[in-house]
Amino acid sequence: MKIVQKILNQIQVLLVTLNDADNLSACLITYKNGKFVSRHEDFDLASLETSKEQIPVAVLLKGYGIITKNCDTNKDIVSRITGDENNFLWNFDYKGHISFVRIEQVEKILKKIEKGQNRIIGIECLSSDADEQTVEIRIRQTLKENFSIRSIVKPATYSSRLAMMLFYKIKLPVLILILLILAANTFISQNISDTYSENNTKLMVLQKRHGQINSITQQKQQAIAGHSKNLSVKIAFVYDRIAIVTPEQITLSELAIQPLAKPFETGKEPKLNENRIYIGGYTHSYESIPEYISVLEKEKFVKKLTLTTVAQDSKTGVFNFKININIK
Repeated sequence: MKIVQKILNQIQVLLVTLNDADNLSACLITYKNGKFVSRHEDFDLASLETSKEQIPVAVLLKGYGIITKNCDTNKDIVSRITGDENNFLWNFDYKGHISFVRIEQVEKILKKIEKGQNRIIGIECLSSDADEQTVEIRIRQTLKENFSIRSIVKPATYSSRLAMMLFYKIKLPVLILILLILAANTFISQNISDTYSENNTKLMVLQKRHGQINSITQQKQQAIAGHSKNLSVKIAFVYDRIAIVTPEQITLSELAIQPLAKPFETGKEPKLNENRIYIGGYTHSYESIPEYISVLEKEKFVKKLTLTTVAQDSKTGVFNFKININIK
């Protein structure tokens, strides 16, 4: 649904091409009620300052200074860039690439439209050689992600600006009603999702134990009894936290805490992958993977997180991934 776009009436996407360190060109694309209206080539950024209309603008950057890397072959770089939001602006594309640019470069552009910044509700970067198809796909995603009801409640400056623009477009009681409905829906949906994920995870553990109960030996029982003795946190707490922070776009297919390093051997002490968590899953949204990683890294029990695998199924388009976590 394009409720936000219809309420705002007009929205704009500013496509900025960086020709070199000091020169750039811009194209302003205007939409009305969610439909394309016009495309203004060689747009003068200064006119954003003089415009009296408070039309929200999403900025897309491409060209000089923007670096693009393949996520599968540059995992260390991806991890370093996504973990340093203070120095880099970055985005993933549908081809499995990450494009990033230094914040200083972005600040140079913002200085050129200093007085018009209150209209900007989002800034993203594209690969330096992005073709028309890539640009068109990113614009559609930008309209969907930055001009939606969900984007209003995100804790960011851009979300606040968008909310204020909506405030001036509709009457206060209507806005309050929408926010109350949204808050209630978010709360209920999250609780249902959390409960389902928690119960599903516990059910998987119970089913696995039930299937092994008839053949389990005393040695295996001792291994299970001592499974969590060397952990600094309770296993149930870890399961609960992972279930809670997993977004709706991601489905987990694997979740193991301190699994066996190798199969049981008679007469030998079982060896565990101590202080390790293995997570596997899949999603249709590539952007949800780095978002999930960012949320997991904030958990108190996480010492180090590594994205070991990301691969897209050529038939279904689904992204499969695996994550390894070292527990503190």
